[in-house]
Amino acid sequence: MNEMDIIIKEFLVESNENLDQLDRDLVQLEKEPASRELLGTIFRTVHSIKGATGFLGFGKLGGVAHAGENLLSQLRDGKLVVTPAITTGLLSLVDAIRGMLSQIAESGTEGNRDYTRLVETLTHLQDVAHVGKDPPAGAPHESGIASQSSVSENPAEKCIREITRPKVLQKAADSGGGSPALELREQEETQGGSFLGTTLRVNIQQLDSLMDLVGELVLVRNHVIEVASRQAASDFVAASQRLNSITSEMQQRIAKLRMQPINTVWRRFPRLVRDLAVQCGKRVRLAMHGEETELDKMILEMIQDPLTHLVRNAVDHGIESPEVRVANGKPEEGTITLRAFHENGQVNIEI
Repeated sequence: MNEMDIIIKEFLVESNENLDQLDRDLVQLEKEPASRELLGTIFRTVHSIKGATGFLGFGKLGGVAHAGENLLSQLRDGKLVVTPAITTGLLSLVDAIRGMLSQIAESGTEGNRDYTRLVETLTHLQDVAHVGKDPPAGAPHESGIASQSSVSENPAEKCIREITRPKVLQKAADSGGGSPALELREQEETQGGSFLGTTLRVNIQQLDSLMDLVGELVLVRNHVIEVASRQAASDFVAASQRLNSITSEMQQRIAKLRMQPINTVWRRFPRLVRDLAVQCGKRVRLAMHGEETELDKMILEMIQDPLTHLVRNAVDHGIESPEVRVANGKPEEGTITLRAFHENGQVNIEI
């Protein structure tokens, strides 16, 4: 692997790790359209991806990101206000970037998919958002491609079909830096790259290998303790006790390295709920409690799909339309609550 391949691999990892965060930030921005901090963070992320594409030679990805950056620049400078149509367009941008990153990872190229319509929509939103118009008919929701369905299709089935469309590489990029503007200039320059030197990526296989070595160390420790119990030398006994203490602590710490907060899975749900609610014509709020509850990485991977399925069903079958809810004396907006907590040595997850 040459130096450029290493750089591209790092770019893909960085970008995919933070696109999920971009999903969450955009959903939150729709709720807090006046948040300049969110706008600054979102702009910097997209700008960072666009900037890297020029150096790496990914022109198509750079062009799509540039269209989103222009729209975000207008929002950040206060020339536009956030609307549901703009949020949908920017989320479509995130999906398009994901798709191209996946293609780059698989083949080294951005693929043959045409994102012209998405770029046109993002450009059009800059013009119509001033007066609150809607985007052009058939504007794309995911990856710049308009949804197609027959008139006779069951609306609920359409909702599920649209939201379960395969999405590749569900992790995304968060980089510092960006072209600062207006009063956000100092804030962006201060925050850019602040995470450097505080984290280190480790392959899960290396952790497993380290865990195996600790297992061997535990066996040796047990043998030493057994031998020490038959010895009269106080120094040897003290050393074996110290070895026992250090080995136990090392074992616990390495095991904890495999633990991740359940929010690793939950963090994609705000986008999922938002998209499905929009497509189904429902108003849904997602509340999450206990996001920092930790589980082993392998367990999180096993429960990810079942949890996602349950959340989809909660939106589709558990929440009525606003009209039906009002008729039944309920508020228009339904609430889906996720809760995770420790109890009697077990982790409980409630939806």
